[in-house]
Amino acid sequence: MTVHGRGGNIARIPKGSVILGGLEAAEDVIVDGRLDGHITVPEHHVTIGASAVISARIIAHSVTIAGAVDGNILARERLDILATASVRGHLTTPSLTVQDGAKFNGTVDPHRTEAALQVARYRQRRPLNAGGG
Repeated sequence: MTVHGRGGNIARIPKGSVILGGLEAAEDVIVDGRLDGHITVPEHHVTIGASAVISARIIAHSVTIAGAVDGNILARERLDILATASVRGHLTTPSLTVQDGAKFNGTVDPHRTEAALQVARYRQRRPLNAGGG
């Protein structure tokens, strides 16, 4: 599997690892394990390996999926769903490829990528207890 990254360091979550919560990084990310929560790397690439099981909101520059993802994905540049992938959720990206054999159940919005990114950045900066309750 090719990583479409921009060079530099790569954070790797190996097969057998479990992350409950979120992952934020200032580098490309490869996930081969399980993650429930969110992945936020707005300036970098995320690769979801064939063994990965993800239930998360993903915000990245670009995303390649070979495993299972359940959640909304915002890919600023492109999103590639490989033949081995199973994806369920709302995708926001200007460029989408889905290989033969891939499973996709959801919606795609190619036009609101920058607006969605601004909203995601705002929500990330907002304190957890904002909004009362």
